Amino acid sequence: MATRLRTAVSVLVAAPVLAGSALLMSGCAFIAPQATLIHYDPADGISADLGEVELRNVQAVANEEGSLANVTFTAINHGEAVKLNYAYPTADGSLTEGWIPLAPGSTLVGEEDPHRIIAEGFDARVGGLLTITLQAGDADSQTLQVPLLSAESRPHLEPFVPAE
Repeated sequence: MATRLRTAVSVLVAAPVLAGSALLMSGCAFIAPQATLIHYDPADGISADLGEVELRNVQAVANEEGSLANVTFTAINHGEAVKLNYAYPTADGSLTEGWIPLAPGSTLVGEEDPHRIIAEGFDARVGGLLTITLQAGDADSQTLQVPLLSAESRPHLEPFVPAE
């Protein structure tokens, strides 16, 4: 009888301890953020949303001297054809402005005219950030700090190096 009592007491004491241990060991799964739900840009560039226009992997590819940069990205236009307006400050303090057309659908910007933004006279160095303001349709403008990259260390960017 004492053995049965001792076994019953052991089970009653061990069960909550084991349940508590299991809960403590798996508890971080309840409070830790899921890494798959954290937004990030899986590329060299950055992203922006301008109303019905989404910009993905926005980056600037500089020539060898760092005097010209081709701003490249993928634009996904979910609406009507629009102008994508851009502006960037130059080293002398002035502002260079322009626009490119964006048809509905997906457009690779930086590959060929008229979908090219070639920046010159900017105040940034390769490895730094190029400031550019973008605006599409009726959406508010956004000022982005775009990575200014060199094709020397990234051969896949060679087709985007601007010509002199």
